[in-house]
Amino acid sequence: MTGPARTAAARDRGQQPPVIFSRSPADPAIRLLRHALSQVRGHFLRSVAWAALRQSAFLAMPWLLGRAVDEGVQAGSPGGALLYGGGFLAAACVEYAGMRGWQLWATLADNRAGTWLRTRLLRAILAVDTDTLQRRTGTFGDLTTRATRDVDTVVVWIHGLTTWVVIGLTALVLVPAVGGLDPLLLLVAAATVPVLLVVNRVFPPLFGRRAEHLAAAHGARGSAADELLSALLPLRGVGADHVLVERHHRHSAEVTRSTKRLASVGSVWEAVAFSVPLLAVTAGLLAGGLAVADGRITVGALTTFVLWMGTVSLAVNAMIARLGDFAEARVAADRIARVLDLPEPPRPYVDLPGRDVLRVDGLTVRRPDRAAVGPLTLTAAPGEWVVLTGPTGSGKSTLLRAIAQLVPASGTAAFGDVRLDALDPEQLHRLVGLVPEGPLLLNGTVTENLLLPGDRPPAEVAAAAHTAGLDLALAQLPEGLETEVGERGGALSGGQRQLVTLARALLRDCPVLLLDDVTSALDAATEAEVLDRLRAATTDRIVLFATHAPAVRARADREIALAAATGTGETAPLGPGAGETAPVEPRAGDTAPAREQEPLHG
Repeated sequence: MTGPARTAAARDRGQQPPVIFSRSPADPAIRLLRHALSQVRGHFLRSVAWAALRQSAFLAMPWLLGRAVDEGVQAGSPGGALLYGGGFLAAACVEYAGMRGWQLWATLADNRAGTWLRTRLLRAILAVDTDTLQRRTGTFGDLTTRATRDVDTVVVWIHGLTTWVVIGLTALVLVPAVGGLDPLLLLVAAATVPVLLVVNRVFPPLFGRRAEHLAAAHGARGSAADELLSALLPLRGVGADHVLVERHHRHSAEVTRSTKRLASVGSVWEAVAFSVPLLAVTAGLLAGGLAVADGRITVGALTTFVLWMGTVSLAVNAMIARLGDFAEARVAADRIARVLDLPEPPRPYVDLPGRDVLRVDGLTVRRPDRAAVGPLTLTAAPGEWVVLTGPTGSGKSTLLRAIAQLVPASGTAAFGDVRLDALDPEQLHRLVGLVPEGPLLLNGTVTENLLLPGDRPPAEVAAAAHTAGLDLALAQLPEGLETEVGERGGALSGGQRQLVTLARALLRDCPVLLLDDVTSALDAATEAEVLDRLRAATTDRIVLFATHAPAVRARADREIALAAATGTGETAPLGPGAGETAPVEPRAGDTAPAREQEPLHG
């Protein structure tokens, strides 16, 4: 792919055209590009060494060929022609070896850089709450684009960096060499440079504006494709699947239109950038022919000049491509840096007790244009089941996610004396296990989905599956735990998917287990059996349930009733109920607090 074609994503979300040679240390994109290059410094330097060897041999070949022509034609010396011809073949072998080494180490460098960038992206995504992540990245479809298209763009830039060494070596060798042949030939070659600089000053701004629209169109289509894959089946059930299909078609049509508009500019840019060096070669042939006729240079020297001018043409086009690569890589790096800058500074690991008390104090979630959720205050000891109840929309699921640090919230949640928001993300995920209401499974078997958090002995897998009731839910399936779940778990029922995610959480052995209505899709008999098994298996764990289910409430130790949220950002207070304690006074700006009932058992 050539220079203009490589810069197809050189703008993003209304950014101004990048300043190519900016080295501002405050620029996060430049910092990221430098850091990525530093990760592959050894591979990059090896590719530079091989590229320098290759280009030295490549530049020597026209001179050797010209000398062979002069020896054979002008001097009439077959031996001299064979000598220089042999040198030409030797240089060709060196050029081949240098090219192989160059491409080998450049490819290893860009692969390692791509792995490093995607690993950093994954760690950053896991280290922040989902609300902040989606607010800063737009949509999860666009997040996918950053991890694929944008990372690949940076990889292309890294792969092409060695070319600058080749371009520099070409200029360093050919300027005095062509001048030594004939000053007029050097003047012809040099005349192409300012013309190409003007061309590459005029076209990039126009190209960049159209590339901006294409980048936005790709992001929108990625989001539409993600929605299409995740919601097609439910919408097909109500006859509304055509809505998503038509939306995807509209975004795809916009990508097509933006691509054509970009190509219309890129094709002119490419044609002009390619034609100017060819015109220079033509002018050089005319000037060189006159020089041969006047006896100022030999036929072999003219042959050398023509071949060198071809090299100049290649070098100039490569320079244009590399400038385009940098413009695109800088924008892509800026998009990646927005995600990498999301996490707070790394939090240290702390010593955590195996089992301790969970304390939640005034936990409140506020979002723009939405009712506030909370405040929630509770204390739960190992072995306790606490149920969050309340009308639909009261924030039960949101509060569980806030405890798991998946949404930003005020107030505190602590395990013993350690605040959860101060924990390293890896420690937090080992401490708190969240099973959401909408279970997510990956294509594969039930066992493979159970082992997503890591390998476990077969006995532990069987025990977790039994506790979660998978033996009951999969009783009618002959392959049991080896049953294929299908794309996004579509081959299983809703209740079966819930139990698979429950068993997966049990395998992690988290001291705090947050369950969001995980038995809502089960029949009454299966639900009762699963809850009894779960209660017996969690005697040393803290379990918080968000549910309306009477069966869960009957087995809980305590119940916390959440008030209904209103559109004003406040929660409507509940009427007095049996067993309720006096409500906690809210702080200024807070909503009415959740009310905790007396213990239901004992």
